[in-house]
Parts: sequence; structure tokens; C-alpha cells
Amino acid sequence: MKYKKILFPIGAGDDVTSRIYGALQVAKWLKVHIEVLSCQIDPSIVYNMKMTLRGGVLFEEFLKSAKADLEEEHMKNKNAFIKMCKELDIEVSDHAINGKASANFIIKDGKRSVVVERESKFYDLIVAAVPITGKITGTFESAVMKSGKDCIVIPRNLTKFEPKNILVSWTSTPNSASALTNSLDLLKKADRVHCVTAKKSFNEDSGYAINKLEDYLKMHDINATCEIINTYSIPGKALVKVASDGNFDLVVAGRQGENGLREMVLGGTSKFFLEHTKVPIFM
Repeated sequence: MKYKKILFPIGAGDDVTSRIYGALQVAKWLKVHIEVLSCQIDPSIVYNMKMTLRGGVLFEEFLKSAKADLEEEHMKNKNAFIKMCKELDIEVSDHAINGKASANFIIKDGKRSVVVERESKFYDLIVAAVPITGKITGTFESAVMKSGKDCIVIPRNLTKFEPKNILVSWTSTPNSASALTNSLDLLKKADRVHCVTAKKSFNEDSGYAINKLEDYLKMHDINATCEIINTYSIPGKALVKVASDGNFDLVVAGRQGENGLREMVLGGTSKFFLEHTKVPIFM
């Protein structure tokens, strides 16, 4: 699919600028329009109305101060966004520009996870930063699991996005097959494509499945290599090791509906992989 408009919701954490920079790198490489979404909740809704005093300051004055702090934070992030766009030669615009990366910084009122789930339906692709500790948050789940869109999950400190060497995590499941097909355009542009799987991913003969996988990719003019790897007692560790040792720029992996991201780590839970990966993941 040719992407035209992608979304990057700013999640929790202090490292906002580095995450925005990574998302802008994705937009630049894809030559698409990206909207960086910041969400805010009215402080009067967050704080209990019975809290009439805080440090000797009247509640109304406290709310005024809280709103000012929120506006200051948004302005700080927006100014950093504009500066990074200039550095990366990305035009700041409220609409897409054909053949060139463009970007816009938008602010929406409401709870972040709710806003992201609602807004993400109207984009071609979602970019999301890995959660701080690898534990899936409400915002991350809304962006990756509930958007219904292709997603690229990026490390929180991504400085370059150029997926020339791509690792495919194959689990022989519907979601793995969907991720493979949806990533074909990326795979075609890559210099190297390598597929890995684990024996426990197959009910049928693993050799047969590997041959079918190679034939499928070859039909799309993609010359891929395939490998059956050993897994570890820690789910996700095998994929992290292969991605790191092989100097891959991107991992293609399936996701498993609303129950989590189990498939992307060859049958295990995702926490270890999300916490330790230094490579973006296409899902």
C-alpha cells in the first residue's frame, strides 16, 4: 500500500523530542504527511473539586496555573517539532504535499488513549514509540492494537530510519501472514530480507512451510533467505538477538488482536522484546 498520511501520538514519558524526531525520520523516508498528536485533559476534570487548597493557593488559581503549565509544555514541544522539521527538510503544513515529507503538530482535548483510538482510524499508518518499560500502555494499545491500521513501532531514541535490511518474524499464523503481505512494498525496496521462525510455530513440516514462504516472496521479486532459530526461556529474547546480531534495520512481525503482541516474538509475550529492541517493528 502507498501511504499518504500517518499518525504519531505522543505517549507518556519525558523524552518527547527524541520520540518525535524518530517519527519524523519515518515520515521523511516514506515521503508522507505525518501528524504529531498531543492530547490534553482539562485540569479541572483531573483534580477533585473538593481540593480547594493546594500549597496555600486557591483552587481556581491552581487550575489557572495548571492550564498555563500545560500550554507551556505544548508550546515547548511544538517549537522543538518545528526546529526538527527544519533540520530534516520536512515542510510544516496542515496538508499533504505530493512527493515530499510534510508534518503538522495537532492538539486534541480528551483522554489520550480514547483520542488515539478514535483518531487513528483515519490514517494510513500509525507510528508509535515502544513503552518505557516494555509494558503495553493504554495509548500504545489504542495505537497498535485498536487502530486497525499498519503500524511501525519505533525505539524511543531512533535517530535514523532506513529499512534496507529487514528481518521477518514468521509464525505461520493469520496475523503473521497479514503482516508479511502488508509489508511487501517495504520488502521490495530492501537490499536484504531474512525470515526467521521457530519449530514450535508449525503444526506442519517446517521445511515445507519455509519453502512456501521463499516461493511466495520470490513471486514478488523478493529474494529472501530463511532460517529456523532456537528460542529461549525468556520470550522475545531470540528475536532481539537475531535482529541485533544481523544488524537489521526493521523487523516485520504479526500482532495478536486484543490479547497482546504474542505472535511477534515467535510465540511468547512481548514485554522483553519491546523493552530491549533497538530496531523498529512493522506490524
